Parts: sequence; C-alpha cells; structure tokens
Amino acid sequence: MAAEMQHTDKTGAADKSIGFDFQYYYFLWRLLNLKTNETIGLEVMDDVHTELTNNRQILIQLKHTIQNKADGSPINITTLDSDLWKSFSNWSKVISDPVANRKEEKQQLEFVNKTDFLLVSNKSENEKNKILLLLKELRDGSKSFDEIKTEIQSLHGLTQDETIKAYIGDILVLSDAVAECFFRNLSFDLGCDDIIGKCKTAIKEHKIDASKVDDVFHCLDSRVRSENFSIIKNKQKIIFSFDDVLLKFRKCFDQARNGTLTITKFTGNLPDLLESQVFIQQLIEIQDIKKDDIESMAKFTRCLLQMQNNIDDWYQSGNLTLSEVEAFKNEAKVKWENEYRSLYRKDCSEEEIADKAVQLLDALRKETLILATQEMPTDMSNGQFYHLSNVPEIGWHKDWEGKYKK
Repeated sequence: MAAEMQHTDKTGAADKSIGFDFQYYYFLWRLLNLKTNETIGLEVMDDVHTELTNNRQILIQLKHTIQNKADGSPINITTLDSDLWKSFSNWSKVISDPVANRKEEKQQLEFVNKTDFLLVSNKSENEKNKILLLLKELRDGSKSFDEIKTEIQSLHGLTQDETIKAYIGDILVLSDAVAECFFRNLSFDLGCDDIIGKCKTAIKEHKIDASKVDDVFHCLDSRVRSENFSIIKNKQKIIFSFDDVLLKFRKCFDQARNGTLTITKFTGNLPDLLESQVFIQQLIEIQDIKKDDIESMAKFTRCLLQMQNNIDDWYQSGNLTLSEVEAFKNEAKVKWENEYRSLYRKDCSEEEIADKAVQLLDALRKETLILATQEMPTDMSNGQFYHLSNVPEIGWHKDWEGKYKK
C-alpha cells in the first residue's frame, strides 16, 4: 500500500519552483544569444518571446516535468500530453484574441504568418507521438492539412480527459487556413534538460576562457535576477533589447576578459578552537585582542581564510601561476621585514617591545597588497599577514621566532 502524502507534501511548490527556474534560465540563454536590433521578453507576449529584425517574432512556451523514466531521464512527451495540448490551446487563444484586434480570420492570418511558435520542454522526444509525426509529414508534404485535421478530430473523439478534449477543441475552432499556417510555423525543442549547461556554453561562445565561465554565469544570473525584480517592482514589463543587454550586463564579460580576479566571499565553517591558532596567540600576547574576544578572533580568521581560499581557487583554475603566488607572498614578507627592522633596529626594553609590536601590526594592517597586478581589499591584505604569522613566517614580538617558530 502506497504511503499517504502529508498535506504539506501535496501543497509543496518544489515542482512549480523548478518550472519557474527552467523558464528563467531559458530566458537567460536566449538573452545570451540575442542579436543586434532584437528584443527578448519574459512573461510578456508569452512565457518567453523574441522579436527579430525581419518583423518576425517567436512565441515560446516552456513546460518542465519532474517525472522521470526508469533510467532517470525525463518522461517522453506523448500524443495526448496535457502540456502539449495546453500550449496549443494557449496559442490558439492568442491567435484569435479579440482584445488584440484578431477576431477575424484576416487579422489572425497576418499574426500567424509573422510568428513562429516554439514549445520547449525537458520531456524527451517520442517516435510514437502521433502529433509530432503528423506535423513532420505536413512540413515535408507527405500529408495534407485535411489529413492532419482529420487525425486531430479523431484524437478529440477518443480522449476521455475533458481538459485535453477542451484544449484540442480550441485548436479545431480555428479556420483551416489559420490552423494550417500555425502548424507549419510550429516547432519543438525537446529533451532540453541541462538548461544551465546551455547558458554556460553560450557564455563560452562569447570568447570567455573556460576557467572564467562560472564567474560570468554567476555574475549574469545575479544581475539579471536583480534587474527583473526591479522592473516588476516598478510595474513594468521585462523586455530587453540587444543594446540593453550590452549596457546592463556587459561588465560581467569585461571582468572576465580583462584578467580581473573575481573574489569569492568566505562562507565556510571556522576552526573549532579559534584561540589555538598561532596567529591568534601572537595577537593575544601583544594585547591586540583579549583571550575572551571570540568575535575579533572570528573576524580575523575569516580574513585569513578568505585570502587563502581565493588564492587556492585562482591557482587551481589557472588564473594565477605559482610564480605569482610566490611573488605575492614574498612582497608581503618584504613589507613586514622593512617595518620590523625599522622598529627593532635598536635594543629596547620589554615594555618598548610591547609598544613596537602593536605599531608593527598597525602599520601592516594599513597596507594593501598587489596580487598579479590587482590590488587586494584591505581585509584580504590583512588576511595574508595573518596567514604568514600563523605558519609562522612572520611575527610581531621582537622574539617571535623563539616563541612560536618550532
């Protein structure tokens, strides 16, 4: 006996959410492929629409399923598939919309003749799907529209599903001339499952190095979502021209092309015993922080980890060479050494050493380090000095080596 579903499971929006995301990422992919003088819209004329330069337009319906076959791939699209006929029904109502001045056949034909209709789904193509086969035969001339219409009327009579019957009925009320033109301008993009992968491929085709594709994708994703939110908030329609895309989103590509290192914020876990870190022990000794100042310990540790994690990521992705990493480390050590020698050149008492140690730390906290020609933020520059004092290769007390270097 099948387990009963909880009410929250029945009303959960996960399947709807992924459907919206599928629509958004398809829109993003189309936006990435936009050409001069073209425009793209999200939920304006259709789920997604594109207006082309030759006075043509593409209306796009997107259908996503979370149902899978035994092999884990999305289910096939069937002859009497609800998504299939719902899309056809939606388009038939757009074509014959009296509010848009398309009540008469003449206006409907003018609209359909300049419009391409595209159904996009992650559902798989199915050789047994009679509708897909009939439309192919219509386009290659092996079947007339009259034969197609007869088959559709037969399906209308055969189905027991009243909803699908109504969808098919919406198509059958169109005039033959309009319906034939509609079907000839109808196409499918099925098995469209890895839509994020398609977006990343499109980014790469903009001549972006493979190591930078993810950075550009995340930048674009964030900026486009923010822009869409602002547009909707202002009660406007989400429509972008080619020039809009250049103006609003080009910076994501420029950052990748000019060699700028993209900084990733540290969001990971901190070490369990913050106070046991060597660099923290050094800071406690010179009374920069107190033994119970966990907040400062955490803050400084985040600086250290953000700097080191980014260096590791940049090196692993090929954005930094080993020589650049070593040069960065050596430059930080030279800056420390110059300050250290300046302060501890003469003999000094233990009390003076305590003051000079804090002066040394304060001076280096004001430094901004350069990595591969790019200036690092102050907190990350601080993080590099914290890292070196944690290894430890530098220190603040005059006798830091005897105290901390094992």
